[in-house]
Amino acid sequence: MRYLVLVVAVLVVAVAGFVGYVVYPRFGLPAVEGLGLLGLAAAAGVASFFSPCSFPLLVTMLARQSVGRSARPAVFGGSLALGAAGFMLLAGLVIAFGGEALFAGVTFTSTAGITIRVVVGGLLVFLGLIQLGVIPLSMHAVSGFAQPLLRSQARLRRERPVAGFAVFGFAYVLAGFG
Repeated sequence: MRYLVLVVAVLVVAVAGFVGYVVYPRFGLPAVEGLGLLGLAAAAGVASFFSPCSFPLLVTMLARQSVGRSARPAVFGGSLALGAAGFMLLAGLVIAFGGEALFAGVTFTSTAGITIRVVVGGLLVFLGLIQLGVIPLSMHAVSGFAQPLLRSQARLRRERPVAGFAVFGFAYVLAGFG
């Protein structure tokens, strides 16, 4: 019964997203193609949580945190999901309220759109070459910057584990965007 409610809730959100797409068409696609893109986006979102590198991390984090504590893993999992949903909601609000003003004239064929694609593509190729070792560039400065953040998040998880997992869920999805 629990899973049926979850499935119905996901379908309601999907239909609401599609209705929003039909009411406010951004790309001028026919409704059938928009529905196909919505399904593809939903499948990609679900698949991202089951990528080979991230799924074992989530299970391990939940299992390690729940050992020796009275709270069940579902509490930590729910907290993590709320943090992830919080990031998605925040990103959606920023896009909904600020995206129109910032990117009203940006299309795939506009000068701004082409510039964005070239810059982001070049950055991805550059970072890939660093990762392959073709360009010898140390990322220790980034690691040094992240250490205080990681320590404070670990302290929060020790002192208030449910809140710590909400922050972890938020940061997990944020890291997935990068």
